[in-house]
Amino acid sequence: MACLITRNEDGFLSARISGVMQLDDHKTLQRIARQIIAGGRKVRFLAILENFQGWQRGVDWSDIGFFVEHGNDIAKIAIIGDKAWKEDVFAFAGKGLRATEIEFFTPDLSKEAESWVLA
Repeated sequence: MACLITRNEDGFLSARISGVMQLDDHKTLQRIARQIIAGGRKVRFLAILENFQGWQRGVDWSDIGFFVEHGNDIAKIAIIGDKAWKEDVFAFAGKGLRATEIEFFTPDLSKEAESWVLA
């Protein structure tokens, strides 16, 4: 599995994503986010990309049901990773297409990323 949940408390969800992100990983993150939302909280998500190699090929990533249903329930998304992935990650996360604040940080700014997403 390319995705490891590192924290899930008080509306804050963080995950370490390495290698190729699998569709099942994405669905797991959505399931956990739904649980947070059902508990009356907005989600603050921190994604840490390590040795990231993109997204699983040959699967259908076009399901936007979660985005449509819960897009406004995600307060902030902070992504930490190699700057080479910044634009692709922004497109995947829908930056500019939703009210959610989404920012990208390089690994040397990981403390700032966590502070920003929790603020």
